[in-house]
Amino acid sequence: MDTSISFRVNGDSRQWRGNHSPQGDRQNRRKQKLEVLLQSIESGDLDSARQAFIALVNFDPSVSVDPYLSKIGAALQSSHLNAAKHFAKELQNHGGQLQTLPTDVQAIKQLGEKHPSHPVNSGHVKVDMYL
Repeated sequence: MDTSISFRVNGDSRQWRGNHSPQGDRQNRRKQKLEVLLQSIESGDLDSARQAFIALVNFDPSVSVDPYLSKIGAALQSSHLNAAKHFAKELQNHGGQLQTLPTDVQAIKQLGEKHPSHPVNSGHVKVDMYL
């Protein structure tokens, strides 16, 4: 007797983009942590700004690649509040969005673009397995 089991994993990233999705929740929390950091810097509270910076980077280590955030962190570590204010304003002038490391779905999509023999269609990742 031949037994066949099959299943499909669909990594459609659009399923994770709503406000109540894990990804949307994470983005909102990251945005809130960034706002606390920027407010602490603006108010001149160096200790709170340092704590907010650490909280943000610990919450989402992928933001550590952002050049403005890196400069803010270095300024806070060196107790240069004026420099931190300058870089915080630059970050806000550039849209206030932090650069992050790509997510797994983004990395898979980029891999598909680099290797056209394994195309990734419109951001969908599908894995078919037959046992």
